[in-house]
Parts: sequence; C-alpha cells; structure tokens
Amino acid sequence: MKAEVGLIAAVVSGALVAVQQRFNGELGRSLHDPLLAAVVSFGGGLVLMCVLILRKLDVLPRLRAVPWWTRLGGLGGATLVAVGAAAAPRIGVALLTVCMVSGTTVTALAVDQVGLGPGGRRPLTPARLAGVALCLAAIVLSAAEGLRAASAGLLGLVVAAGCLVSLQQALNGRVRAVADATVATFLNFVVGTGALLGALAVQALAGQLHAATWPTRPWLYLGGPIGAAFIAIASVAVGTLGVLRFGLATTAGQLFGGVLLDLNRGVSATTLAAVALTLGAVAVSGAHQRSAAPA
Repeated sequence: MKAEVGLIAAVVSGALVAVQQRFNGELGRSLHDPLLAAVVSFGGGLVLMCVLILRKLDVLPRLRAVPWWTRLGGLGGATLVAVGAAAAPRIGVALLTVCMVSGTTVTALAVDQVGLGPGGRRPLTPARLAGVALCLAAIVLSAAEGLRAASAGLLGLVVAAGCLVSLQQALNGRVRAVADATVATFLNFVVGTGALLGALAVQALAGQLHAATWPTRPWLYLGGPIGAAFIAIASVAVGTLGVLRFGLATTAGQLFGGVLLDLNRGVSATTLAAVALTLGAVAVSGAHQRSAAPA
C-alpha cells in the first residue's frame, strides 16, 4: 500500500471509529449496560467475520508461524469498545477521542521504538517527542473539562484503552504479514468477543445485568461491522505507515468526526483547544515521517 493511500484510508477509518463510539454509546445508554452493548457490538462483528473467513480457511495454517501473543490484539479492541460505550454518553465523542488518542500516541511511540509492529523499529526523534508532548498537553487540558462530567477514573480508563489500541494495531499488523487482513480481523473478534462474554458472565453472576428493553433503531447495531472495517484497514496500513503515524492519521479523522457528532450537544472551547493541540501533534510527527521513512 502506498503511503498516501494508507493515510487517506487511516483518516476515513478514524472518522468511522467516531461514529462507532457514538452508536455504541447510544446502545449502552438504551440498554442501561455498556458492557452488554460492547458484547453486542463485538458479536455483530464476529458474525460478519465468520462469513468472510469461510473464503480464507486455507490461510489459517499460516498462523503457526506467529507467536501466540500476537493473536491477542482483540483484547485491546474489546477494552476500547466497552470503555467507549460507558464514556461516550457522559463526556461526548470529541473529549473521549482526545483522551483516547493521548494514550494511543504515547504507546505508539514506544511500540515503534522497540519494533513491535510489522514495519520494524522506528527510532525516537525530536519531532516524534514533540508530537507526544503536544498530545500530553491536550490530555491535561481536556481533563479539566472532563472531570466536571465524569470521574477521573473513567478518564483514566479511556487513556488506558487508547494505550491498548496501539498494541492491538502492532499485533494485528504482525498477523496480517503472515496471513492476511481478514484473518487478523477474525482473530480480533474471536478473542475480543470471548473476553467480553467472560466479563458479562461475571457481571450476570453478580446480579448486575441491567438490560431492560432492546432499542429498535437498527443503526445502533452497526458498531461491529464498523469495527471490522477499522481493524482490517489498520492491519494493512500499519506496516506501511508505522504504528505512530497510522495512529496520528486516524486521530485526524476521529477528531473531526467527534466534533461534528457533538455539535448538537455543544463543544466547549476547552475541547476545541485540546483538539487543536492534538492536530498539531499529527502535523509535527507526520512531517517527520514523510521525510524519514524507515529503511
């Protein structure tokens, strides 16, 4: 994949993630149970991938060539969907995106530094460090706004989910390099759905399953297919762009999508300032990546 095509695909996939977070958040609020909403979202994606994987059965034996731990990327996606379903209705998609991206960017820098992704090691540079510093400034700025709408613990979970997303992208890229994007996406949904079902079972045993009525709006059940599209794009593009650059490109799409989705509820000046800082991080780190691709 050419870098330019990868960047466009990453921006579009980022906008899709913002839409997914809104759908999953609305589903969680309708069900009064964010974890159940995450199970429904991941389960829908798993059904779709089960249909698609039937055409790729001959590729599955290749997975023996990758370490078992590279197949655990779905845990990051499952965490993101569950946390997003709980946080989006409380703090909005735009603020959720800023917090998540801060965690994603810092972790992506470390992932590229150690060469965990399929593109190999991408060393630390002043431009990359400047991008991370801008993202950290964004999370400090946005936290002051978010603490008035949610607990510090919830914001911390969003940042942690963002950290796991970078690991997910690196692991998926490794699986895709051995098999293909369909197999990498399928494994994500198998692992993620299993983890979420386990958590839901624990919740049910504790008597905390709160679902009452199922919403009739069909678009609220599209989170899974949207997530499948994002994971497939990421598994292909991350090898060309690197984890950090891919994450920053998806950031642009997520931020614009999040702000547009939150226009009806109002977007504060603080959130817009945090968005501007994060976009500055995209520009700074992206400029370095264009001029210094890895060997």
